[in-house]
Amino acid sequence: MHSLTRKVATTALVAGALFGSLAVPGTAYAANKYVQLKVCSGSTETVKFYFVGENQYGDWGGSRFWEIAPKGCTVAEGYWWIAGQSVEFHHRKPSTGWRWEPRLISANDTSNGATYQLYIG
Repeated sequence: MHSLTRKVATTALVAGALFGSLAVPGTAYAANKYVQLKVCSGSTETVKFYFVGENQYGDWGGSRFWEIAPKGCTVAEGYWWIAGQSVEFHHRKPSTGWRWEPRLISANDTSNGATYQLYIG
């Protein structure tokens, strides 16, 4: 009888450890949201821009350059950034030259795989 109780207890511990460890990665994965960025400009000038930040691989890096037509929008396709963190938004208008500012990508009002919209005047 003592041997049977020990086998049941051992089986329960092994099952708990196995299922407990399987649940942890799923929870961590669900917490991350990755988004593409779309920039819209109210300027009458063409705006050139790029981003620097942490990408979907956890690497700190920069994107390629894009242009926005006057009073238009451009999606920075092919680059995915972590929602809930800031990116460096580097931009240039002919009248002002290069500037940069941190831009927070809100995690509360976006979903994984979405396109998050930013504005520049």
